[in-house]
This record gives sequence, structure tokens and C-alpha cells, in this order.
Amino acid sequence: MTNDNTQIGLSRRKVLGGIGAVGVASAGAGIGTTAFFSDNESFENNTITAGQFELAVTQSTHFVDQDGIGPDEQNFETMLAEAQSVDDSVEVLDGFLDITDAKPGDSYKYCWDICVNHNPGYVQITLDSEELTGNDNGVTHTDASGTLGEYMLAVVTIDDQRAGDDTDIVFTGTLAELVEEWNEGGLIHAVADVDPETEEPFVEYCHLPCESAVEGGELSPDEDGVEVCVYLYLPSHADIGSEVDVDGHTFGPLDAADSPGNLVQGASFSGDLAFAAEQCRHNDDPFTHNGTADSGTDGDGLTNQTA
Repeated sequence: MTNDNTQIGLSRRKVLGGIGAVGVASAGAGIGTTAFFSDNESFENNTITAGQFELAVTQSTHFVDQDGIGPDEQNFETMLAEAQSVDDSVEVLDGFLDITDAKPGDSYKYCWDICVNHNPGYVQITLDSEELTGNDNGVTHTDASGTLGEYMLAVVTIDDQRAGDDTDIVFTGTLAELVEEWNEGGLIHAVADVDPETEEPFVEYCHLPCESAVEGGELSPDEDGVEVCVYLYLPSHADIGSEVDVDGHTFGPLDAADSPGNLVQGASFSGDLAFAAEQCRHNDDPFTHNGTADSGTDGDGLTNQTA
């Protein structure tokens, strides 16, 4: 056997060159697997929903007292009897306010139940009217120069959200004086309360809603909305020299000038009672920003209803 001692010749440069090639290949493999750290989260279906604000007013007639005679009283009693035949718990009639045969000695009571819904709100009441004398309406057989507003006595009460069975008298005077007082600025109804810390009384103009989707943000079951009632009485000759009680308020003693007599024959009174409401939140000066909205129109948080 012949020993072949031939050796493969590798120079130092060739060995180093081969090692370098392996190193480059390894480095290339490392670059291919490198990445930045990353993560992500998402919050979907985010929404912002505007709230609601609504004013609801119900008008009702509580009594028409014409001493048992007169078509208006008979009509009222008939309507009440018909309603009670269906539901014997009915005590008042909704929406009946149309007197055509008023006479000295007659008295009337009308009420409006007021609720703001969904959010707390302020409530404003304004009254506008048009009057005609009997002379204007063609009454010629007597001096019919007087208006009903001049002579008809008016008392306004409010049963608010915290009053319970008590009511507050907020106006006394003639119907014309009531129109004058409520014609422009109206009545922004306030709720009286007592500060639980100082025990000092204060006035709160913001009403809690009767209905609200916000938990704890509405009136409790034993609290009602606001009820405004107007009592009207037309004095007669029999009242001269006497005091007259109109729903707990005493007028008089009346003198001859307080009794209209024939002066109001044929006279007429037509009035528009408007209720407006605005949200309380971010509104420190209500009913000064938008003017008076049209009846039945919503605009910028203002709702208006006319009775």
C-alpha cells in the first residue's frame, strides 16, 4: 500500500475568508427576524346623545257657579255628569273654558297642571288679552261702557312640587291688573325651600321633571307637578258694603264703584295664557335669550304652549 501524503492546501487568508462568509450569512439571517415591539387596543361604538326637554300643560275647569241658571252652568254640569257616568272619580273637566253668559255674582275656577319632563326646567306664565265693551259689541239700550277686566276679581294660587296640600296665593286684584302684571315678564314660578345646612329659606326656580330617564332625577311618587289655578268673581249690587271671599282671600268691603251693574252688559274678554319652559342647566338668566317662541314651537330649549 502506498501512502498518499498529499495535503489539501488552505492558506490562512482562505480560512479567514470562509469564516467571514459564514458570519455575513448569520448576520443576514438575524436582520430578517428583527421587529419593533407593538400592541393595540380599541374602544368601539362610542356615542354622545343629546338629552330631551318637554313642557306638558293640562287645562281643566273645576267649577262654574252661575246660581243654578244660565246656559254655561247647565252645559258644564251636563258635561261633568256625563264624564262621571263613565268614571265616578272625575271631579274636573279638561279643557272647558268658554263662558258666554257671565253675570254679576258668577264665579269660576280654572286650573292648569304643569310638568317639565326629562330634565329640570324653569316655567314662565304670560297672559295677553283683548277686551270689548258692550258698546263695542253693539249693545245700545244701556250705557255699556265697562269691561269685564275692570270689575272681575281674580285670585291666582299655585300648588307647587313641595307644598303638599297647601297652596300659595301669588296674585290678588282685578282681571285687568292680572293681565297687566303677566303681560310682559310674566310669572317665573319659584319653589320655596329651606337650606338643610343653614336652615334659611330660599327660592328655587328650577323644577324637577315629572318624568325622566335619569335615575333619581325626577319627582318622587308622592310629589306632583305644579298646579296654577285662577279664581274669578264678578261682583254684584248685593256685594256693596260687604266683604267678598274669593278662594280664601277677602276683598272689600266693596263700594258702588266696584259693582259693574249694567256697565258690562255685552262686554267680552278673550285671553291667551301662555306657558314657556327652558332648561335649568347652564342657564342662569332664563327667558332672556330667545325671546318668546311661537305657540307650539320648540326652539333652542324653549317650549311654549298656549291655553
